[in-house]
Amino acid sequence: MNHEEKVAIRIDGTTLEVPAGFQLAAALMDKGFVSLRTSPRGDPRGVLCAMGSCHECRATVDGHRSVRTCLVTVQDGMDVITESPLEKKLLPNVEHCDVSEDETDVVVIGSGPAGLSAACAAAERGQKVLVIDESPRPGGRIWAHRSQMPAVVRNWIDRADRAGVRRLQGATVIDGETGLLESASVVSGARTRVRCQKIIVATGARERFLPFPGWTLPGVTGAGALQSLIKGGLDVKGKRYVIAGTGPLLLAVAAIAVSAGAEVILVEQASILQRVPLAFSLLSSLERMREGWQLWKALQGVEKISSCWPVKAQGDQALEKVHLKVGNTTRIEEVDGLAVGFGLIPETRVAQGLGCMLEKDGRVKVDRYQRTSVDGVLCAGEPTGIAGSEAALVSGQIAGTVAAGATPAFQLVQKLRSHRNWGVALERTHSLRPELIRSVVEDVIVCRCEDVASSSIRGVQSLRQARMQHRIGMGPCQGRVCMPILALGATHQHDTVRPPWSTSPSPRAELSSTDGH
Repeated sequence: MNHEEKVAIRIDGTTLEVPAGFQLAAALMDKGFVSLRTSPRGDPRGVLCAMGSCHECRATVDGHRSVRTCLVTVQDGMDVITESPLEKKLLPNVEHCDVSEDETDVVVIGSGPAGLSAACAAAERGQKVLVIDESPRPGGRIWAHRSQMPAVVRNWIDRADRAGVRRLQGATVIDGETGLLESASVVSGARTRVRCQKIIVATGARERFLPFPGWTLPGVTGAGALQSLIKGGLDVKGKRYVIAGTGPLLLAVAAIAVSAGAEVILVEQASILQRVPLAFSLLSSLERMREGWQLWKALQGVEKISSCWPVKAQGDQALEKVHLKVGNTTRIEEVDGLAVGFGLIPETRVAQGLGCMLEKDGRVKVDRYQRTSVDGVLCAGEPTGIAGSEAALVSGQIAGTVAAGATPAFQLVQKLRSHRNWGVALERTHSLRPELIRSVVEDVIVCRCEDVASSSIRGVQSLRQARMQHRIGMGPCQGRVCMPILALGATHQHDTVRPPWSTSPSPRAELSSTDGH
């Protein structure tokens, strides 16, 4: 990476050079800042999701508190202050946060495959379209890039530009209703209020995490997080990783890690027999067969273990060893990192905040034209069910067409149905083992933001009760990590969502003179 342009940034008072355009979280880890903050009880914490959901990577950036470093690119002169065991004293915020105004016909929330295709479909039919997205660049997590934009993303961006689509990158929607949304910058917290006629929610998905002893150690990340960090510039050459959990995302993550020079052990909780039916489903799509063949070739030299999962992570201040359950034995591996993810969860908070109904399985309820239960609000992509990028593109085109007042082609609707069937097959093939759902032990942390252990919430009958009595789900991530863990229990139902739908950085705050920075 020496050929890349270097910029100077300050990290906890020390000036370091890093390549321009790096994801800030990746740059921090690359410089040895594996622990970025401490938990309420003083334990070290590092990056977990690297997708903006968990808020574990937050730091003070250029005076703005609680900035998610996974959503920020490195800029020359940037000043970063990580949290330390000695709490930093901050003076009250004194900077007024102005709200700018905007107006458009259609707002699309999310710039992944569903969001981009929806924006294009609506704009090409004469609508004024604004896309709002948390990431600094369009493409979503699946098409994330640091320097060279993938051809498929370039094609959709060019198409959107020709149609006049505007984009507000690096902003998160924090409140709203039909016809009115409020967003905040993920860097500065600056607000923008947007009036519109239609809203298309295309917020994608996030990873499901299951707790086990040691899962809060810095160095334990999500599987998708490792992919995001590598794309963001993290150097993994010569490092040893266990990539564990379930689902096809593990294969893609392992492939990019291997291509970046890492040594990988691939661990899947599902058995080989359980996954056999999926091979037959591949035959229905030439594109999936091609992708499967490419992954198989990329992972030929990788050790793969089925019916296996992590049960413990060990280390002093960061991860050093992983304990893997294999049959009746436990295998211990010395590693530099553990990337773990147990499937994907539809990201529905914005849709719920707008009042959209959910299905019993947690996805947003839509009709065949992607219309939600709220008039004027449509939803596309993974929030309506995990089915991959092909389904997201098609559902986005349908939603954008309907938002423009047109009727989607019958063939497009039928194509989406076929993709949805593939998604159902994936979910069935990689269903979680009962042992994993029952594996939470007394001393394991469930809520990382508030340090709530599973023993504290034994006997809790609802997510609301857990929140009110134990503050679970009330931290910066607002339950994105812990609530899906609790929802696996039969007595817990989906929680309600209140504004702000996402926490955003505070206006610039001054450090007190006692901090030493």
